[in-house]
Amino acid sequence: MIRFPAPPPSPSPSPPPPGRRGAHRATTGGVPALRWPEQADVVEELRLRKVPRLLLVHPGEQPPTTLDPMEDWVRLPVDERELRVRCETLRARAAQRRPAIDTQNVLRFAGRHLPLAAGEAEIARLLIESYGSVVSRHVLAARVWPEDRSGRRNALDVRILRTRRRVAPLGLFIKTVRQRGYLLHADVDEGAV
Repeated sequence: MIRFPAPPPSPSPSPPPPGRRGAHRATTGGVPALRWPEQADVVEELRLRKVPRLLLVHPGEQPPTTLDPMEDWVRLPVDERELRVRCETLRARAAQRRPAIDTQNVLRFAGRHLPLAAGEAEIARLLIESYGSVVSRHVLAARVWPEDRSGRRNALDVRILRTRRRVAPLGLFIKTVRQRGYLLHADVDEGAV
């Protein structure tokens, strides 16, 4: 059984850094298991980043209301096997929500697939490698045109635009992050689970 002491009656003057004190890293798949409601701020940060998480609800506390398939909760104390199974389930759900592109330039996401042209596939491949993180224009241009140092600003803009239009029907979106680059993310409402 996993047991945690009851949360302290008064919070500390400064909150712990996200993912540090009090976070229990589950043994299966690295899914963070966080104390609820004590670590609500960390939970919110992980929700925004779409990271799977398991909430450990203290006895007597109200569990969170969520429809997010990347979140689950258990009441403490919890059996180690139940904890492991719930973490494995969350990990499997997260894997289904991650896009993949094969060597034939076929993009797969949420049980659907889409063949891409070579130029679109190269952009998509790099954005998928950094899924959920910003990729700079410089990195994209260097990957697509490794021998050319001129930047090819307009050519990159056109290629991003075409790729953006191609992947949208799968519920994938390429967001422009001003002054930084591009971010590939999924529409949370899409049935990828």
